Amino acid sequence: MPLEDILRKIEEEAELKKKRILEEARTKASAQLERAQKELKEEADLLLAERRKEIELEVQRRLAQARLAGKNEVGKVKHQAWEQLQESLVAAFVEKVETEGREWCKEFLTQYVVSGDEEVCMAPREAEIWGSGFVKEINEEKNLSLRFGGIAEDVERGFLLRRGGMMVDLSFVSIVEEYIRKNEGKISALLFEE
Repeated sequence: MPLEDILRKIEEEAELKKKRILEEARTKASAQLERAQKELKEEADLLLAERRKEIELEVQRRLAQARLAGKNEVGKVKHQAWEQLQESLVAAFVEKVETEGREWCKEFLTQYVVSGDEEVCMAPREAEIWGSGFVKEINEEKNLSLRFGGIAEDVERGFLLRRGGMMVDLSFVSIVEEYIRKNEGKISALLFEE
């Protein structure tokens, strides 16, 4: 075989070997590139998922804060509504007392009498309107033995009824508060329907 043929054959084999090496290198590089891209995508997806969770948690935290602030405001409004309701009911009750007059107050007071020999203390306004003879009138009309216990300075409107060592608060404010307590569910439903 001539030298030229041998050289050409060596060159062809070298060329084939070079192509095969290059092809293997390209395949290997392509596989590595594909693997790297897959890993990068997975890592990016993981980072995005973590960031999304962080954002969702922050959003939930801020929503909770907003809800709490809203509840606080609603609570303040409800509290103000309760106070206004109580003031209105006390005012209406006092107006009723003043409109109905002496007879109504006698009936109101005697419905709380148990033994008939209790001591009746009057708020300054009731003492001024009805006078100390008011208790004597009740005794005569209802055949009781109530005693006038004086003026209860710490009561704005209404009466106190002393029974032994116990004091029954019949102030108009306490009567309205008791009414509100007994009817709290109905009142809440009317005031705060949602």
